[in-house]
Amino acid sequence: MGDTEILKSIKLRIGIDDNLQDELLMDIIADANAMVLGYINQDGNLAFVVPADASWVIKDVAVKMFNRIGDEGKTSSGEGNVSNAWETIDLSQYADALDKHRNSNLRRRPGMRFV
Repeated sequence: MGDTEILKSIKLRIGIDDNLQDELLMDIIADANAMVLGYINQDGNLAFVVPADASWVIKDVAVKMFNRIGDEGKTSSGEGNVSNAWETIDLSQYADALDKHRNSNLRRRPGMRFV
């Protein structure tokens, strides 16, 4: 799935129907893409494109990043009876989808380990 399709999907999810924030959203998509590639490539795998079956992770991370704009650094806030909490964007929550694209033989080797 290309960046244009991801942009359309994200705009649908967050309720944007104009092009005024496209540049911002494309920057967020690029950051989310870099985060996912960094996770996939941490074992020495040299993927340059996020696999198609993991594009939903980019969308999910990008929506979380967009929703934090203006609240960067906050972990929670409250006003009256309403409170909000922001979770950290930790790609380990997507491990089931992303680990299959990692070069796992560098990460875990069978047998005993002495530390």
